[in-house]
Amino acid sequence: MSDYYELLGISKGASADEIKKAYRKLAVKYHPDKNPDDSKSEERFKKISEAYEALSDPQKRDMYDRFGKDGMQQGFGGGGASSQGFSSMEDALRTFMGAFGNGGGGGGDGMFESMFGFGGGGGSSTQYRQGASKKIALTISFDEAARGVEKDALITKYENCTSCSGSGANKPDAIKRCTNCGGNGQVHQSRGFFSMSTTCSVCHGNGQVITDRCKKCHGQGRVKDKQKVKIKVPAGIDNGMTIKMSGFGDAGESGSPAGDLYVEVHVKPHDVFERHGDDVLIDLPISFHEAALGCKKEIPTLLGDNMRITIPEGTQTGKTMRVRKEGFSNVHGHGKGDLLVHITVETPTHLSEKQKTLLKEFGELETPKNNPRKKSFFDKLKVFFSGI
Repeated sequence: MSDYYELLGISKGASADEIKKAYRKLAVKYHPDKNPDDSKSEERFKKISEAYEALSDPQKRDMYDRFGKDGMQQGFGGGGASSQGFSSMEDALRTFMGAFGNGGGGGGDGMFESMFGFGGGGGSSTQYRQGASKKIALTISFDEAARGVEKDALITKYENCTSCSGSGANKPDAIKRCTNCGGNGQVHQSRGFFSMSTTCSVCHGNGQVITDRCKKCHGQGRVKDKQKVKIKVPAGIDNGMTIKMSGFGDAGESGSPAGDLYVEVHVKPHDVFERHGDDVLIDLPISFHEAALGCKKEIPTLLGDNMRITIPEGTQTGKTMRVRKEGFSNVHGHGKGDLLVHITVETPTHLSEKQKTLLKEFGELETPKNNPRKKSFFDKLKVFFSGI
């Protein structure tokens, strides 16, 4: 793609403002400071800058529209950024970005530096790096998830050195301003067509160097050690949820803030209960005669107490009874779930001769009213077969 309009992603009838906006967007995206060691982005940046230089000047644009790139270069000498009096592409971009500041003057530099990372007027730009975050797994029981629990965990992480208080220096006056970058943490370099800033290789962006390193941490300002942490697991936590513990990760470099600790919780399954959101389900088997005559049953609750429920007469298998607010506490504090009692009517097996005789006698005494679902089913079959 070599056409200037196509490079900027605009139509040939684009206004001056549309050209500026398109270039600004692409310049931010492809600037070498934002894409280090990416030769394709660098080349793309050169091309869009060339396109903007041509299309932002009415005379050059008219020449380009009439004769193309070659004709424009013959008519204007094809100069780069210097053809408008710019000493480097950085200056050209600063001038362009200034148009978006207050009155096209001082406001441009601040925006330019925030977008592209170029150093400004001499102040220190020490880079503070937050410590790395860490992740561990914690396994708890079903009951602990219901009640909430506090667990101890041993983690290995970087901590601030106690000898130097995280500075990395053996004494306070052993920290000096970096002479290579002047304390900015960045070094300006020219790469032919434009200028760019890179992190100082001497101070690694800190803007300071240590002349007398701490003996304990060897100038790192932190040491790796094992630490016991208490993890508060809230009631109602579910399997796979993560607890964030701010500041419990690795200590940052040069006294920077510590990272965070992420605890992924795994909940062991229960032998009796099954979780469904904040509700908890229990499968209760009852005998044939208990379902037919009704009964009272003792069942366990989530927190360990027993409670009595009444099974009504004529209960069918598959019926679910709901006991309000006997489930899990919502981990976000939105109330409690329910206890769901799923009834399963168990068909008796291994019958004795007497039991078989009594069931046969019972069967002879049954009427359609005793089995309404059975009657309804066969009534439907009669209608189905009568239509054949």
